[in-house]
Amino acid sequence: MAMVKQDINDFRARVKNIQNPRNKSYYDPDLGMHIPKRVSRDKIKKKVQRDEDSFLAKFIVAMVIGAFAMMIAQVVRIRFFGLSLDGDVVMALELFMAFWAMLMLSVLLGKRGAFDRVGQIVGIAAMLVAGHNLIWRWPDQMAYIYTAEHVEQVMEATTQHSVVYRGTVYGL
Repeated sequence: MAMVKQDINDFRARVKNIQNPRNKSYYDPDLGMHIPKRVSRDKIKKKVQRDEDSFLAKFIVAMVIGAFAMMIAQVVRIRFFGLSLDGDVVMALELFMAFWAMLMLSVLLGKRGAFDRVGQIVGIAAMLVAGHNLIWRWPDQMAYIYTAEHVEQVMEATTQHSVVYRGTVYGL
């Protein structure tokens, strides 16, 4: 693309066009667009209005973050520590990892409010008592995420559409 050679008179004409008090904007031929000379304070300080999500949608997003954090903790416990047995120490380790993962995810996603924290804790609790239903729903895929032995153990110990509370399986 060939450029026209410009001299000092072209530059002065551009400056004169910019400094003209009647102009609110000027045309810049290099950029090929109109550029505003001044931006009012109202435009700078005006906050962008966006559609507010409902409380239920925010709560569900927070629950998903908590459930995903609990799933990360379970994967770390089963894959890396090899702890498939249930016990108080194992549960404490899993909850510690879940809360740590929840904090990291919430910081990354900007969901750090008190309302979001409550939803994340509810998500961790829901995944803790009903997360095995994901294994019942997608056993082959969960065998890749967890281990095949863990999937078999969960399918032997629980039933589909159930809740586990303090080691007791309650069918729904």
